[in-house]
Amino acid sequence: MGSHGLATMETEETDPSMGQSSTIDISDLQKDPLLRIQDKYYIVWATLIGLLAPTLIAGYFWDDWTGGFLIGAMAKSVFLQQCTFFINSLAHTWGKSTYSDQHTARDSYIVSLFTFGEGYHNFHHEFPYDYRNGLDWYSYDPGKWLIRFLSYFGLTYNLKRFPADLFHKGKIQMLQQELDHLAAQWNWGKQVQELPTMTMQQFKSRVAEGSSLVIVDGIVHDVTNFADKHPGGKLILERFLGLDATKAFHGKVYNHSKAAKNLLATLRMAKIISN
Repeated sequence: MGSHGLATMETEETDPSMGQSSTIDISDLQKDPLLRIQDKYYIVWATLIGLLAPTLIAGYFWDDWTGGFLIGAMAKSVFLQQCTFFINSLAHTWGKSTYSDQHTARDSYIVSLFTFGEGYHNFHHEFPYDYRNGLDWYSYDPGKWLIRFLSYFGLTYNLKRFPADLFHKGKIQMLQQELDHLAAQWNWGKQVQELPTMTMQQFKSRVAEGSSLVIVDGIVHDVTNFADKHPGGKLILERFLGLDATKAFHGKVYNHSKAAKNLLATLRMAKIISN
């Protein structure tokens, strides 16, 4: 928070989803005397603690005034500023979209080490009023630990949390999205609802004309190019050409594996309907 931050934060903030601006209510912050002093004298505090203190400590105790200023004050400030900037750069580049990919924020343990726990940025953007960044107790999030610790002494209170089920739903949706992406790379056969229809009479006629067709679970499958590859031999499959092989497929002859069912799905041709 910069100089006069408490005053400027009460100005308008654009809400992109609504296409209009809204006012942030920070009346509780403005009433806090400690925050008002910190805000009013920000430049003084920053100069004393950030620049003069490291220089004086190194100079007085180790007689290294130059090192205290260049390393303890300036290099430290540059490093911490870069760590702060990481929140709007690396935290939106490295890591995983754990809960949502509707924004660029990512979750990364490595980034959290350089940003005081802000590396769990996907969580922060998806659940903005939650006081945590790292959801799990062991997630590196010093800010969360400090806020929770202070709450035991009444120095922080009314800690905000999103309902836990939303975390699980978000993870499941992202995992499902990833699975759908992987599944789309493979041939699963035509969807049953997209198949053309065929009557039993049409089915019999096609077989009589020489087509190698079998019915399993009400679906017509063309096994012409698979017969020679059948693990049990071509003759076993030929016994069921023109017939309903549902019971045989599901255990009467052999209880086929999931791999066999996936293979069968790629041979779908039509679905049987009543004459």
